[in-house]
Amino acid sequence: MFKPDPRTIAALRDSIAQLAEPAASCLARELDAVLMASVPDLTEVLLRAVDATAAADLLPGRALTASACRAAAKRIRERHPGGSIELRIPPFSAVQLGFGDGPKHTRGTPPNVVELDAETFLALATGRLAWGSARVSASGVHADQVAAVFPVTR
Repeated sequence: MFKPDPRTIAALRDSIAQLAEPAASCLARELDAVLMASVPDLTEVLLRAVDATAAADLLPGRALTASACRAAAKRIRERHPGGSIELRIPPFSAVQLGFGDGPKHTRGTPPNVVELDAETFLALATGRLAWGSARVSASGVHADQVAAVFPVTR
């Protein structure tokens, strides 16, 4: 769950304002609905906004990119708790994941590390890019298991 904060909401609204209709009004309504929920989670709206921005050949901006990376990484961590693989999206996020097998890791850097730049990570998270086509820096025998977490959207 990615909770709203004023900076993220402002970045979302700025990004939505740059989009053409009907995408802009659809995302604006979705954002308003999420914000009115008793327990708001911005993950889906952030990923849809980043996807719509990329489809319109626009840049999402640093604040939106950072929030979307953190939200998607957190969603992946919630779905795959553990500590056998570290997924890094520098400078925005790093999470440790587990898939039921692999080494149990408790301190320091795990033996399996996957590092992606923010643009690649968000393209994978939204389904715009397939794992086999992505620029991935990976080490460790279990690192390729991270491919199973993409796309992040429902």
